[in-house]
Amino acid sequence: MRSRGSGRAPGWRHSLRTRIVVAVVGASLATLLGVGIVVDHRSAADARERLRTQALTELDAGIAVLEVTSTLRYDLSLDPERVPATLRSALRGQAGRAGQAGPSGDRAATYYDGEQMWAARRLSSERIAHVALDDAPVRTARSSLRTRMLLAAAAVLRLTALLGLVVGAGLSRRLRRAAAAAAVISDGGAARCTVGGRDEVAALSRAVDEMADALDRRLRAERAFSADVAHELRTPVAGLVSASELLPPGEATDLLRGLVSRLRHLVEDLLEVARLDSGAEDVALTAQPLGPLVPGADVLRDAEVLVDARRVERIVTNLVANAERHGGGVTALVVDGPRVVVRDAGPGFPDDVLAAGAIRFHSTGQGSGLGLTIVHGQARAIGATVTMTNPAAGGAEVVVEFRTPDPSPGRPGPPSGAGRSASPPSPPAPRPGP
Repeated sequence: MRSRGSGRAPGWRHSLRTRIVVAVVGASLATLLGVGIVVDHRSAADARERLRTQALTELDAGIAVLEVTSTLRYDLSLDPERVPATLRSALRGQAGRAGQAGPSGDRAATYYDGEQMWAARRLSSERIAHVALDDAPVRTARSSLRTRMLLAAAAVLRLTALLGLVVGAGLSRRLRRAAAAAAVISDGGAARCTVGGRDEVAALSRAVDEMADALDRRLRAERAFSADVAHELRTPVAGLVSASELLPPGEATDLLRGLVSRLRHLVEDLLEVARLDSGAEDVALTAQPLGPLVPGADVLRDAEVLVDARRVERIVTNLVANAERHGGGVTALVVDGPRVVVRDAGPGFPDDVLAAGAIRFHSTGQGSGLGLTIVHGQARAIGATVTMTNPAAGGAEVVVEFRTPDPSPGRPGPPSGAGRSASPPSPPAPRPGP
């Protein structure tokens, strides 16, 4: 009846679906970023090349008009002081070399200063024909291209996120189904994954189902063996009890009667465990005050709970016996609302019992080791929860929380606080037992 939490769905941050969406969107974003940088760089280079060609064309046209009409057209200028120093140096370095020859034998040179594209040709030692074209249209076109690429990227990222969400949701849903089935199986229930497909998730689902079938067969064999042994021993043990009563008084007789009594209790416990495992017994729950059902308990506050009085008696009896045998005696037996708290001052529960819950035949040499198994089985039958802890103050503590009546007529309510730690932190609870 412990809450293992193995079937609990992970938060959205740790969900496989979220990770798939993040991975898909991240990969798409990296691809779009790389493509965008290349496209932007290439478009800028092409735009500058077109602007350079236009500047050279206007320069040649202006020089041709100047030679024929002696007038300046196409924004042509002859003032060498306006020409950037870098461009003037390039024209001096080109003097006398073959190329795009002008009247002076020099070829045209271009220079881009980040805002304007310059084209110039030396006409004489004192005159340099040049034009300068503003690159504002280029910047505008580039900005427009970037905007369109951003809009397209946003649309693509939304589409890839949706695609990743659909794929991740399907995969996550199938894995959650398998995890939920495994959690039910680990708690002793019967479940199957029934996840179709041919991928790894389907293979995992089939493996879980096969494991569940094998585990169910083993559990059935174990329960059948325990029940058969208990039933077969019942008659000879009854005969032993009767025969021991006929023996004359004496030390040997007392020892034999004690051993026979232990054997009889073991058989009774085995039969009870077998009945609990089979689930064949009908459970009739009635609303009753909890305090009167726990004789000798310190009632801090009473509450009405849905219980079977006989099963409550079995739970409390086994917990008290467990504490007496393994915990040095009960230090606290408390009724606190819908909860019964049993504490002892012993060494506390072993780690394997705290981790796995009640372990059959797990005993330190006193008792059969079926006490906690019976406690958990009886609690499960009436819908109660059992929490076992080792408080910091020492010892062991067991809290059994029963269901309370639902405000709606005729409907039982859920446990009022499964898994909460029992009343005030004080002495502890039992060890594995009777």
